[in-house]
Amino acid sequence: MQLIESKTMYPLKQALAIFLLCLTQSVIAQQAVTRLGADIQYGFIIPHAADLIPISQSSPFGIRLSYDRMRLDKKRWDACNCFHYLGVQLSHYQFGNPSVLGHGTTVSTSFEPLLFRSKQWQISLATGLGISYLNRVYDEVSNPENTFFSAPLSFLIFVSPRIQFTLNDRWSGSMALHYNHISNGGQRQPNRGMNFPTLGVGLHYFLQHPNFPDHQANEVPDRWRPYLEVAGTMKNNPNSNNRSPAAGLSLGAYRQVGSINAFGGGWEATIDHSLYPDTERNDLINHGLYISHHFLFGRFDFNQRMAVYLGKPKNYQPDKSFYQRYTLLYRLSDHLQGGASMKVHGHVAENIEFRIGYLF
Repeated sequence: MQLIESKTMYPLKQALAIFLLCLTQSVIAQQAVTRLGADIQYGFIIPHAADLIPISQSSPFGIRLSYDRMRLDKKRWDACNCFHYLGVQLSHYQFGNPSVLGHGTTVSTSFEPLLFRSKQWQISLATGLGISYLNRVYDEVSNPENTFFSAPLSFLIFVSPRIQFTLNDRWSGSMALHYNHISNGGQRQPNRGMNFPTLGVGLHYFLQHPNFPDHQANEVPDRWRPYLEVAGTMKNNPNSNNRSPAAGLSLGAYRQVGSINAFGGGWEATIDHSLYPDTERNDLINHGLYISHHFLFGRFDFNQRMAVYLGKPKNYQPDKSFYQRYTLLYRLSDHLQGGASMKVHGHVAENIEFRIGYLF
């Protein structure tokens, strides 16, 4: 009798185990929101030098497809003290001047925290980085006018504030202002880079209806946070076909003044071997002081630095006294962080570099 009962209970236990597994997976799935989107963009080109005005009169037009996923659990919330999307985009831009500027196709990734949400509305801020393929680039014989692009494979960086409004449980519409920058990060010259703001409208479809839990934000630390960063990249040497190393050191500190804002400052120096042999080896260092603003989304730190040169080689940016640096860092542990930064003079990007930092 016990043998028969045991044989009868075994498939029931299996069925119960499978049911519990499916229930667990269903609960986990409810902790995530998947969003599919498509939008069209239309904008203009910013001519950041007088000689760029003639080829900046066209209007870029773009189409973008996106896949975004937002996890709703407390662990993902703690990553930025907010609900946020992580996404992948496929974009295609026509720059309005096929023979000179051509078109670009980009694959990018993005981080998009929600800054405000209600039942009908959401306001978010997306930042992203991608790789662009450009079909028309600078050539001193066949395309000398296009000093925006000089490498077929270049980088796209964008910042996009977005308003999203709910249409029903599955659909929403959106309007976004995209500030796009494409350049090769100083890997090939000329590297003027193109800045083209666009206005976009789009539709989004949700595979799951979002039900936001009520997570509490972490307390704002009431102290200064000193840090040390080292950086490195390979820059194009105009005197040869090779690349030369450039390495940097930054010392700074910031203080958080709100849930996502912090202010600070510091000092940084770079030794740039791409300036040799036009510059003596003992005069390859440029350095300066900077003030900074930080967007702190949990483990993410997107900061903007405004710097003034204290010293630099005579043949390095001779007409420039100031520069900006845009840095995106991710905190790997309580003290260690890593990421990338871009150095810019006005609207012209100089180079992109990788950074490792230590927070004290």
